[in-house]
Order: sequence, then C-alpha cells, then structure tokens
Amino acid sequence: MPKFDESLEQMLDVYIYEEEQLLEQLDDILMRSEKEDSISPDDVAEIFRIMHTVKGSSSMMGLTNLQQLAHAAEDLFSIIRDKPDIQYDKKVLFDLVFAASDSMKSEIEILTDESAELTDFTQQIAKIRAYADVMKAADGQQIKPTVTKEAIFSDDEGDDVLTLHVTYAESCAMPAVRAMLLMRSLGKVCEVTKTIPLDINADDANDIITANGLYVKLITDDKDAVVNAASKAIDVVEVKWEERPANTNEQSAPAAQESKQETAPTQEKAAEQSEDKSPKKKAAADKNSMMSVSLAKLDALLDLVSEIVITESSVISSPDIKRYAAELDRFNTSARNLKKLTDELQDVVMSIRMVPVASAFSKMNRVVRDMNNKLGKGVELVFVGEETEVDKSVVDILNDPLMHLVRNAVDHGIEAPEVRKEKGKTEKPTVTLSAESGSSEVIITVEDNGAGMDYKAILAKAKSRGILKKPESEYTKQESLGLIMKAGFSTNEKVTEYSGRGVGMDVVNQNLEKIGGKLIVESDVGVGSKFIIKIPLSLSINDVMQVAVGGSDISIPITSVKEIFRAEKENIVYDTNGTELIMIRGKCYPIISLAKYFGIESQVSDHEQGIMLFCEEEHKRVCLFADSLIGEQQIVKKPFSSLLNQYNLTDNGLSGCSILADGSITLIADVSAIINKTFADNKGV
Repeated sequence: MPKFDESLEQMLDVYIYEEEQLLEQLDDILMRSEKEDSISPDDVAEIFRIMHTVKGSSSMMGLTNLQQLAHAAEDLFSIIRDKPDIQYDKKVLFDLVFAASDSMKSEIEILTDESAELTDFTQQIAKIRAYADVMKAADGQQIKPTVTKEAIFSDDEGDDVLTLHVTYAESCAMPAVRAMLLMRSLGKVCEVTKTIPLDINADDANDIITANGLYVKLITDDKDAVVNAASKAIDVVEVKWEERPANTNEQSAPAAQESKQETAPTQEKAAEQSEDKSPKKKAAADKNSMMSVSLAKLDALLDLVSEIVITESSVISSPDIKRYAAELDRFNTSARNLKKLTDELQDVVMSIRMVPVASAFSKMNRVVRDMNNKLGKGVELVFVGEETEVDKSVVDILNDPLMHLVRNAVDHGIEAPEVRKEKGKTEKPTVTLSAESGSSEVIITVEDNGAGMDYKAILAKAKSRGILKKPESEYTKQESLGLIMKAGFSTNEKVTEYSGRGVGMDVVNQNLEKIGGKLIVESDVGVGSKFIIKIPLSLSINDVMQVAVGGSDISIPITSVKEIFRAEKENIVYDTNGTELIMIRGKCYPIISLAKYFGIESQVSDHEQGIMLFCEEEHKRVCLFADSLIGEQQIVKKPFSSLLNQYNLTDNGLSGCSILADGSITLIADVSAIINKTFADNKGV
C-alpha cells in the first residue's frame, strides 16, 4: 500500500535527499560536540534547527512517526537553548539523539518500499520525553507561556472582527500543524485576519497553543458555519467565542506612551534593514546560483559524453576519410576543434561528479564512536587527505569497504587497553584513514597501530582449511597476508557482533575488483596493519595502452604499466623449470606471453621483435609480451554481456571491453588476474 498520495510521491525524492543531508549534518555536529566539555550555544541552535526542519518536512509528507520523533528530539535542545545552564547527563542525552538519528535514517531508507510498514517510535519517543522531564525537574517547575487579554484584543480592530477560541486535546503532539490545517478549513467559511500566536510556524507556537489554545480573529456572517468547521477539525475538544472586555479600549496614557516608545526602535530597525537591501539581494542571488541535481541524471549525462567520445573517434578515424586526409584541410581543422570540445565537455562533466572522499570518511566517525562505547578501547579516528576528490559513484562504492575495514581495525586490530599497557605501548590507539589521488586512480588507506598480523600464522591456518593452491614454502609474506581475503577465512577465534564470521574481507575484495579496483594488505606483528584500496578515479572513461596480439587488440590499464621497452637477447634467461625470465636492472622477472595466455596465434615468436610491458600488481612484477604497441588511448569500459558468464572471463584475465574508433572491439586485460592465474596454475608462459 502506498505511503503517500500521488501529489506527495512527486516530492519524495527531494524529501529523502534533504533529510539524509540534514541527518548527516546532525551526526557531524553531535560527534564534534561530544568531544567538548559542553555543547556550544551555536551547536545547540543548529541541532534544534535541524530537528525542527525534519519535523516540519515530515509533517508535510504525512509521516507522523518521523514528525513526532523529531519533535521529541527537538524539545530536548529547546530546553537547553532556553536554559543554557540547565544540568543534564551529556552521555544520556547524546545516546538518545544518536539513536533517534539512526532510527530516522533507517525509516527514510524504507520509504520507497511499498511493502514495508512505517515504524512505531512510541517507545523511543517516550524515552526521550521521559529524559526531557528529568531535565525540567532538575531546573524546577517550568512556567507555561501565557497569552494576555491585551494581546488578544487590540485597539485598532473593527467591531466586525470576532474572536474564536479553539482548544486542542492534551494528546495532540503538534497543535501548530493542526492549527495550519484548521486555517484552511476556516478560510472557506470566513475571512481570517489574525491568529494568536501570530506566527503558527514559530518555534514556540506549539507551547503557546498547548498552554492557551488557539485564538482566531475573523470576519463572518455565518458564525454557526465557523463553529461547525472548527469543531470538525482533528484533535479539537472545545470551540467558543470570546467577548472583548469592557475596559480594553481604555488604555492608560503611560501605557500608550510606552507603546509609542517601543515603536521608534522598530522603525529605526526597519530603516537599517532597508539600507542593507542590496547585500541581501546579492546573498540571495549567490544562494540561487547553486542547485541539486539527481545522480541518475549525471550518470545519463556521462553515458552520453562517453558515447560522443566513441562516435567522434569513429568519425575522425573512419577509413573512408583517411584515404582523402591530405586533401581535407577544413575537415581536419574542424576535427581538431571537435576533439578539443569533446575533451573539454568530458572534463566539465567529470568535474561536476567529483566530490571529496570526506563524505565517506565522516561516516566512519559513528562506527568508531559506537564501537568505543561497547568495547572501551578509546580508539581515535584520524583523517588525512579527506579533501581528495573522486567520482561520486566511487565514493558510494567506498562506503561498505571502509565500514568493514574500520570495524575490523577497531575490533581485533587494536588491542584492549590492558594488553597495550603490557606491551609498553604508550601511543594512543589510532585508526588512520588517508586518501591521495594519482593520474588515474585514487588510493585509500586504512591503517591502525594495533597488534598487526602474523603472516606465518595466517599461512598455517589457511593450510589447515585447505585454502592453499601451492606448497606452503612457495608463499611470500605478501601472498600469505592476502589469504585473509579468501572466502570463509578469519583470524578471529571468537565471533563478535563486528567480525569473526569469515565474511567481509572476501566481499570487500570482490566488490573492489568488480570496478577495477584492488585491495593490498601490509602488516607487521606488534606494529599494526595497513589496507590499501586502489580504485579508478572514474568508472567509465579509462586510460589504456593498446597492444596487438596476433590479429587481436588488447588494452592494458595504464595504472598497471610501469615501463615499455624492447627486449635484448642477452637479457632473456631461463630458470630450472624452463620458465622465461628477463633481466631488468640486475633483477629477474617472469615473462607472460599474452598470445600463449589467451591462446592466440601470434605472428611474433622472437622476444626481440615484440614489445615488453613491465607491469606491477599487488607487489608482483612481471613483463607482459605482445606483438606490437598500438598506443595510448581513452576508452569507455563496457561490461561483458551476461550471455558470456558461462566462460568466466573476469576470472581468466579480462575485465571488460570497449568499442574503438574504427568500430572494432578491444578486450581490456585484468593484469592482476593474469598474474594470479598464471602462478596459481603454474603453467608458465
């Protein structure tokens, strides 16, 4: 059953986006404030504003459960805002608000699922209101806001103005919202001239209406119709007409004089505001220059740019044009201009999609904070290079891997306080998230100064579980550490709510590999561990080095290629197994023939006639041998059709394909998979 009527469904995307932004902002403020001795007045006001906004927008969407939960949290900070010196338990307060924030986030996630029912937050709201009562009790009896007769009946209103007094039920959680709905109903049968409180949207409107009721000043010829409309309104328990007191118009001279004196500053303030009119207009103009755009639209735009790049290359490189290239000066000039424009268009679109990784990093604050509360490890989370920008889709993909890695680091990477003390570790337990970008990839590192991992123990455990693919003695330290990414492998002997179930690291690695990324593990016992994530800056347009292998075109990601050269015969050597190696600056590296690996008939059999690509992946260095070098090019990576899944192409060294300028298809090699499969199969080259 739909949660919204048709008109509100059109606003759902905007509502969800805005609430997610507000709740992330709330978490940031809470995390910062929790570390301070007290909450600053500015932070109190900002938290109140956020909750007030969530309450109002949720009410507009008809989400009463979210509206009431936000209202309850808002009241907590309303008390602190009005009484800055009030005494309260900061930990209890923050736990309640963090829990409310988490509940609101979870609820927002299911709003688009028509099968999911709205959550009942009654118990959670009761806990928040109970603590609000505790805070009020600590400050003594609270004085309810009152409305005087002088405020209700003014001198300048005509005799035809009537005063309606509406009282709401004590159980009404949002009388101000009910009042706004009532105004719509009354507007059909009378002319409303004024309400008390004057601004129903004001922060204190609920308290005023709860304590005094709602006063409506109106003009009508049908009083019965007004009473009938008001009586039918939701949560209304009493409707009556108020009569003007006999002495209301007899205001004393001193009071009148006081009224005049109060008017002057108001007029002076208005004059000052008039003088500031231009700057405010400028500020409004600056604000209006920013706008939010759906990521789906940006994805569609990037796809179009990618297709334009392919089509532009196809036209310029057409064989039909090349034969007349020398005679087409105007065409060549236009082609160069077109290439320049498409490059600029691509850069602009990519820049629009670039966002700082700080948005992914900041979410880890809550993870560490909650784990510290449960595990008592006092881990400090440090950010380095969080301003590094990457594609928005990359940031979204980073969330889950970072969550797994940070949880593992805090849970069983960092030792318990007593263990660190026994080891003589005096430095604060720390998990550091760092980011840096290269020419075509971004490097994210999760590093801790905890216990580290014993690669020999990992190797022994992998052997006992039958995970090893070759003799134990042939595994290097790096390969041994990499075994923790095998499915079902875990170094934790005890299962906790955070780790130890043998799932997580393999999922992290697989998800990164799907987008052309990779995970590298480094660790030393007693020093700590480092997990290095390498992912492309963009997941669509990639820089590759094209090589010819037989009659096929294969593209090698630029990020994997360290050097390109022609081999000299005296540098080719063989080991005892007959495996071909090449000497580079005094060190031997294996040669992998792409033709032999992919089963392609090559036209080049002599290493000196072909081309060598010196590549590095996961600290493994090899030379890929191809027939010839075509050159560097940007390509738009496309996944393989699901019809080809039976051939298991991704595990056999191919990560995707792309259409070249002449309409032909190039296969994109996965260097890491080629290296791993070659050595796992021990088939040589």
